This record gives sequence, C-alpha cells and structure tokens, in this order.
Amino acid sequence: MTAILKTVRLDLRPLTDSDYPAYKRLVTDRQIAQPTGLMENPDAQQIQRWYRADRQAPRSYAVVRHQTNALIGVILFYSWVDDTGAPDETGLELGYFMDPDCWGQGFMSEAVAACLTDLARTGAPVTTVWANTLVSNTRSVRLLEKLAFRTIGDQLMAVTSGGQTLQRQALLRLDLNYR
Repeated sequence: MTAILKTVRLDLRPLTDSDYPAYKRLVTDRQIAQPTGLMENPDAQQIQRWYRADRQAPRSYAVVRHQTNALIGVILFYSWVDDTGAPDETGLELGYFMDPDCWGQGFMSEAVAACLTDLARTGAPVTTVWANTLVSNTRSVRLLEKLAFRTIGDQLMAVTSGGQTLQRQALLRLDLNYR
C-alpha cells in the first residue's frame, strides 16, 4: 500500500480513477514522451494499459501540487528483477514524469526525495533503487545525481518514441543504506 506523503508544496498519494484525464494528458505530451522513450501517439487502449499497470506498481504516487490540487506528475517504483530474470525483493526501479510547465522548479526532486525517505524508513527489504534514463535526457540525469544516484553503466536501448531507434541509456543506482 502506497503511503500518503506531504512535502512543503506537494501531496504524494496513490493514483485514483479521477487522475486518469491528467495522466493521459501527461503521457501523450510529446515533451514527456520523447525524453522518456514513451511511444508517441499511443491509442486509448495502450494508455489505459499503462495506467492500470502504473496503479498496480508496488509504490505509485500521484504528485499533486498543494496550491492548485492538480496532478502535475507521477512517481513509480516497479519490481526489480536480477540478472537471471528472477524477482529481487531488495531492489526497486524508479520511474517518473512531470508536466513540462512544472519543470525546473524543484518539484520532482522534492517529490522523489520524500518517496526515497519514506522507502528507507519503512523497514522494507529494499536496499537498492535503480533508475534508467536516456543519456540525452540531461534533466533526468541531473535530478538523479542530485538525489545521490550513481551512474554504473550505459547501453544502447531500443526506443519507440518517434519510431524504433537505438539510443544510449544510462543505468543509475542508489543504495538506501548509504543515503
């Protein structure tokens, strides 16, 4: 169960049915789809599949601004699998996206920091949080580095944004025990 978290400017709560219109607007925004590698112009069924899957992630947060009570982003922690493909309960993978109108204002770093602090406090077996980002997504790389993630490698990845292409993706790691 995802906890409800509060920061100075944000509420972080589970995604609800009422969040779907804002979620749909965000995942279909080209400024979000392109740097995250999301499929551009997904059909309604694909968006609904993404939304259902994101609501079922081990920890999924709607990022809601106090001032407007509007959903401005989403933070997700997905199950992690080890090199053999087996589930690894000591790791989670972080994913996130935010309304471009809110970029550069520190909202995502505030929100992710609150989620990571809560995760470290819960006593869960999770000791490592992983994140993948396109190397070209410098905003995301800087955000993760600001939050103490360390780049441990990169690889070419097939990205569907604007057609199937290969792009360089960085793998970053945060050890919760050393935060």
